[in-house]
Amino acid sequence: MAFLIGATPIAVAAPWWAIALLVVLWLAALVLAIGWFTARPKAVALVPVVLALVWLAAVLGGARYLGWA
Repeated sequence: MAFLIGATPIAVAAPWWAIALLVVLWLAALVLAIGWFTARPKAVALVPVVLALVWLAAVLGGARYLGWA
């Protein structure tokens, strides 16, 4: 996931604030996954899937509605 977020400015002309927001979401997901590692190990597998869907929605929405090319 970190690779996708890091490569976002290369793939689309996303502004810095969008990349910063995606990095903050990634850090929050990492902290959540670490916290859930022993309590909910099966739910940890869903964290990157949800984050990938959020990334996809942000990139596609930004490209379509905000003019990121």
